[in-house]
Amino acid sequence: MDMLLRGREEDAREPGVLRPVRGSAPNSCRLCGYVLHRPVLPGGRFGYVRCEHCGLLVVHPFPETADLLSCYDDRAHSPVHPADDPSRELPVHRVRFDEELDRIEWFARRGRILDIGCAWGFFLDRCKRRGWEAQGVELSSVEARYARQRFGVEVFTGPLGDAGFPDRHFDVVTLWHVFEHIPAPLATLVEIRRILKPDGLTVIAVPTPISAPDYVFQAVPLHLFYFNETTLARALRQSGFRPIQTRKGGGTGGAALMKKAGIRDPRSLIARHVNLLWPLKRILQHVRSAVNLHKEITVYAVPESGS
Repeated sequence: MDMLLRGREEDAREPGVLRPVRGSAPNSCRLCGYVLHRPVLPGGRFGYVRCEHCGLLVVHPFPETADLLSCYDDRAHSPVHPADDPSRELPVHRVRFDEELDRIEWFARRGRILDIGCAWGFFLDRCKRRGWEAQGVELSSVEARYARQRFGVEVFTGPLGDAGFPDRHFDVVTLWHVFEHIPAPLATLVEIRRILKPDGLTVIAVPTPISAPDYVFQAVPLHLFYFNETTLARALRQSGFRPIQTRKGGGTGGAALMKKAGIRDPRSLIARHVNLLWPLKRILQHVRSAVNLHKEITVYAVPESGS
């Protein structure tokens, strides 16, 4: 191992490669603990580095915990009236989440479902309407309050680790474009493993590295990681899960790209024409997947027996 690390240190002298750091340092890989990273997507105060060992894309420098939490601290904001649609995408949520539930129900029986990072609660609403006992976890107090008031669902405000759910409590746990925001991904998976039933299912959807240019963050980047199929599968296996299916997609960043093109309110435009645009989105997803340019993946995983 020492020889391997020494060899990597020599590589680190190459132009464009960061010097090695210790595995416990803030800039080390949160997945494999490796000590070497190559800069990619540099820019301003924050950029991204790719772990040369496992391939995970990690923000660099890694933001302080207080800075990350401040991005979600909206306690001083006014509550949103339950009759309003703050996302401006309600028709899109209905179509998308009904499709997601169709896929989930192929693998899991209806029971208790937990959505981590449930935001305004639109996925929980679709779950409740289909007979699931739906609960959520959300850092934003404004969004959590809205979900409780509009949809009548139970939402814990705060991080997953503070919720104190019982062991083996949920049949399904979902994270829809949330996992890339979590500073401690492996610890989160271990906690999900604890609260998930032995025959349960976890579903994780994340943007892939090729989608990174679609997102522009003005201050602290909210995407701390970009996972691909290999790195996400590795994280799951290290945490006691066995991936059973990976679904490739291409739907991330569409609204951002439309905004860059000069469309002032792309989310509302998409919502108004969802019946026309949704079939086109499916075609684009198939094309991107065929040429290996998918911008998102969804991994379905089950607890590994005996772990």
